[in-house]
Amino acid sequence: MSASPLRLHWPIWCVWLLLCLSPQAMAEIGEQAQPLGSHLSLLDTAEPISLEAAIKAREAGEFRPSQQAVPRFGIGTPPHWIYLPLHNPAKQPLKRTLQLGEAWIDQVDVYLLSDGHLLQQLRAGDGRRRLLQATPGMGYLLELQLPPGRSELYAQVYTADPLILPVQLLSDSALQQARTANNYSYGALYGFLLALLAYNLMLYAGLKDRNHLNYSIYLGAFILLNLSYTGHAGAWLWPDSLFLKRYANPFLMNAIAWLGLHFARHFLALNTHTPRLARAVMYGASFAILLQVLCASLGLHAQALWVAFASVLIYSLLMVLLGIVSLRRGQTAARYFLAATLFGMLGTALTDLSVWGLIPFTTLTYRAVDIGILLVATLLALALAYQMRQHQRARRQAETLARIDPLTGLLNRRAFLEQGNALWGQAIRHELPLTLIMLDLDHFKNINDQHGHDMGDNSLIATAQLLTQQCRTGDILARWGGEEFLLLLPQTTLQDALVLAERLRQAIAALALEDAHGKIALSASFGVIAREQQAQLEQLINAVDEHLYQAKQNGRNRVCGPPPDCA
Repeated sequence: MSASPLRLHWPIWCVWLLLCLSPQAMAEIGEQAQPLGSHLSLLDTAEPISLEAAIKAREAGEFRPSQQAVPRFGIGTPPHWIYLPLHNPAKQPLKRTLQLGEAWIDQVDVYLLSDGHLLQQLRAGDGRRRLLQATPGMGYLLELQLPPGRSELYAQVYTADPLILPVQLLSDSALQQARTANNYSYGALYGFLLALLAYNLMLYAGLKDRNHLNYSIYLGAFILLNLSYTGHAGAWLWPDSLFLKRYANPFLMNAIAWLGLHFARHFLALNTHTPRLARAVMYGASFAILLQVLCASLGLHAQALWVAFASVLIYSLLMVLLGIVSLRRGQTAARYFLAATLFGMLGTALTDLSVWGLIPFTTLTYRAVDIGILLVATLLALALAYQMRQHQRARRQAETLARIDPLTGLLNRRAFLEQGNALWGQAIRHELPLTLIMLDLDHFKNINDQHGHDMGDNSLIATAQLLTQQCRTGDILARWGGEEFLLLLPQTTLQDALVLAERLRQAIAALALEDAHGKIALSASFGVIAREQQAQLEQLINAVDEHLYQAKQNGRNRVCGPPPDCA
């Protein structure tokens, strides 16, 4: 009995099944863009090697299957080769764009082979001026013509920066969608941050608050760092500078740390509350920058990156620590500051963990640092706004205290003169009547001596409340000093003022105050005068003071105006 075809060919079926299930199965070329990391084979070499050497290494089984949808490696890793078998099911060549790596990769060498023949060779990277440069925010885009049937893609990449290898084959429509999404997302990011930057610069120009300037510089460094590591700065700002393409990222990372701590030192008033901590923080940040300069001057690219990453890590922890310390000291604005630093640290952590392969690499996790930047910028702006409102409230309170008598709540001498002079000028211009009443509590020293200063204060408060109740909306009432009060009456004749003064005298005499020693009899003497030939308000005050003196001389507890109105 002959064996069945399935039994005869079971080794071939097993091999085919393993090939289909293995990560190195051929990537079928379709319209949908998806990460191809699961189809890759990888090889790391101590030094760059030729294509022929890479092919021999693959045939010898030295390539290993990729275990990640987006392969990721550390700082200063050796050169890596990737191998991707491809299959074009169409009968004609297909145009596809290879999206590979990130903008900071020093060099990318791509080879497309079919049946052992080299069809295309492409070179890119920011390590040399003449190489194809990255598309900002999208990495390296290399146009391929894929032949019908099977083909092979080899690529050698190396960089001292963290090596991340997202690999996709994009159709024209998928490429256009990716470009549109990239442009919109980064446009929104930079637009928002630049608007915040301009707003705070305008606030600084108007208010001269140093915190707004420090925040603007800090935010500007954030924007520049993002432009640098996405490749925008390399394309727009320093396309011909290999030094900046290599060292801009680590330098800007250190700058962020220094400027962030500098902003925190002033915003949280660390020099006042924790001067030793403030000095230690800034000395440490300055030392990191000096170490960065040393690494760059010696050409130690990988070491400069390690310094930068360490600085950002320590900076994030310090910012949280400073926020906690300030919050415990009762600084309310530190709540916004602490929330901002926590969100910033979370965004940075998610991006770093995705880059290092500890969590899945997705658009959300990779760009978590951008979201963190937005939240940091927004919350710090809210912190500044809250602090500004606190300062304005404190300033208004200080201005109010400078104009209000703290015991009675009436205007003080300074505020009376400010408002009274405005009313005086209006009366002069329009030739309106204006009268002034000055009153003084009689025998006030005896009240303090016999009943205590608390009762003396209560007498002044009761008198102030009575006068306030009797005043009209446009009248100006003030405690002139000690037990003296002034009442400026616009559009009031002398006769009307005398009537009001008499009514006030009787009301004060009727006040019922008492303490443990018994009832207290209050009375007040009044001087009244109308604006006539006086050139200034101060002259009117001096004149009414003379009438008040006359009332006291005549026995107190009476109203005295110009003769014959002094009884």
